[in-house]
Amino acid sequence: MVTITTKFKAAAALVSMALITANTSRAEVLNYTENTNSSNELAIGYPVPIPVDSLTAVDGFRTYDSLHSQHQSLAVTHAEISSTIVGQTENSRDIYAYLFSDADNQTNNGQTEAAFFINGTIHAREWQSPEVVTELMEQLAEKKNDQSVVQYLLDNTNIVILPVMNVDGFLQTQRFPTQVTQTPGTNASSSPAQKFAQPRDGRMRRKNMPNVDEVLSTEGDRLNGVDLNRNGTVFFGVQPDNSTPSSLIYGGPSAQSESETQALLAAAQLGPRNRLRFYQDTHSFSRVLFVPQPSNTRRNAITNSLASKFQSTTQAQGANYFPVIDQVGSGIPTTADYFAYTDLIPTWTLEIEPPQGFANEPNGGAFYGGTGASHSGFIMPDSEIGRTRDQLAPAQILMFYHQAGPAHVTNVRLVDSDGNDVYAASWSSGNTGRNLNVATNNTLNGGETYSLYVSFSKPMRVRNSSGSITQYTGQSATLRPSVSISGNGGSGNFTRNISVSNSNWLNADVDGFSFDQYHDDAFKVDFTLPTDIPVSSNAGSTSIAINISAQDLAGLSLDADPSTVVDWNSGAWIRYENSDGQAGDSGGIDSSYNLSVSNQGLTLTEPQSSGGGGGSFSWSLVTLLSLFGLIGWKRRYH
Repeated sequence: MVTITTKFKAAAALVSMALITANTSRAEVLNYTENTNSSNELAIGYPVPIPVDSLTAVDGFRTYDSLHSQHQSLAVTHAEISSTIVGQTENSRDIYAYLFSDADNQTNNGQTEAAFFINGTIHAREWQSPEVVTELMEQLAEKKNDQSVVQYLLDNTNIVILPVMNVDGFLQTQRFPTQVTQTPGTNASSSPAQKFAQPRDGRMRRKNMPNVDEVLSTEGDRLNGVDLNRNGTVFFGVQPDNSTPSSLIYGGPSAQSESETQALLAAAQLGPRNRLRFYQDTHSFSRVLFVPQPSNTRRNAITNSLASKFQSTTQAQGANYFPVIDQVGSGIPTTADYFAYTDLIPTWTLEIEPPQGFANEPNGGAFYGGTGASHSGFIMPDSEIGRTRDQLAPAQILMFYHQAGPAHVTNVRLVDSDGNDVYAASWSSGNTGRNLNVATNNTLNGGETYSLYVSFSKPMRVRNSSGSITQYTGQSATLRPSVSISGNGGSGNFTRNISVSNSNWLNADVDGFSFDQYHDDAFKVDFTLPTDIPVSSNAGSTSIAINISAQDLAGLSLDADPSTVVDWNSGAWIRYENSDGQAGDSGGIDSSYNLSVSNQGLTLTEPQSSGGGGGSFSWSLVTLLSLFGLIGWKRRYH
């Protein structure tokens, strides 16, 4: 992670000379080419992308009409996807948001569902954004019946996606995919890359389009519009030129003044907003996460850990989207800052590749072998967008999975070798609290073989192509669950571990046991109950607890007390207990399951005396056997 000042963050995000107020002199038209440079041409070093009509993903960039038709098609053909017009642009075009969820607003375990919000294409020229967001939408639709992570998300959460916020501006960039109107530099004899320092309209339009026509040759409106990512209430006007209408980062006449911003707020309500636990604004270029930091220590720790997991997922696929962490309490009026400070949820601005010269990487289009011409980072080659879409979808899905909340145990069952239940317990559904319903609780016997079955509230593992348990892309969770029995046998506390392996996870029926609702949301392990549990008498029984520990795909530990339902409030988890019963953000071992074991066959730890009259005495059997070295025989044959 990198911690930076707000000034550096703004400079990096806006690239090149974007913070310089534009010269209002006569505009010139620049034409992007593959190889030719001239007074009005600028070579980027690879074919200039032209948007194509295609409902499905291609090696390139789709037209807005194609993207929108695909979004609508997904909503029509999948019951889990609904389409809502959340507002209109300044030029009266509809803005659509999409909700991915099941019909109810309840999780499988009776809680109100958490919500997540992905925004795309707030800056018109950033063509990577709608493609990456659309790929996420497509994967959620394609995997809706995977009986794993995606189906779990659709069943238990609400995912709101606004793929194209700045519709007017995006259409303008696609009308002129190879042309840009910009303000000339001060040195007319400079090279094209220097002469055309700040592109403003056509392919490089950034802002929305109030009082702007759609004709490139109209000079008077090329500098108009509002930077929708500077129109928020938090930190409004703090940057130089936020209040200058001709500036590239003009924030508008007032905070949240723009109709597109109002559409964003309306989309957040689909969550609904009071259930939001994650927000991402999707941009290009830089290949980083810009991560706001309100004055909330727990929220920041969770967010920064989440950003590291996002980075690890991309690194495992050959990219490196590293977090750039704000100084606490500082920021600029972006949508990510707005939701971070007002809703106290993890947020960031995702800047899609190419890199912007960080870590000695080539800058902009040079990353792909291009010329590195000014602003060429906004013009990704057609051949690179497919890989980029695929790299970012798993990272975004993992963020949803993590923020859906930690897993808890849902069922515990013990079956003897004859197939009979000796213990069966399950947690009831509830929005804030649960009860443990124990249906069977018979006495166990030392030395007997049992099958232990444990299920969880979410899928806990994924598998590779050969069917073996593996890490979710780029993660490092502890794959094996841990199980032990513990108690007090009369001579002190004891703990005995039960060996569990990855092969004990269930994604199919095994000896009458199967996963609960999703593949690998349960495990089953056979074990022999130890006889070396210390007791002071053969009579009666000894109480034991079954202790269960596991991490989910994202590395979150179990909620150690399922009786209190985990939720999100004021920037952190609530009712998320550790092994000591303390609420926090770490989780721990669930020891809620109390059973009894017959003392017969267990290890006696004290001599047993039998009184005799006339001062006579007798040796206990244990003592005699110990003297003759036969205690091991007793343990085997008792």
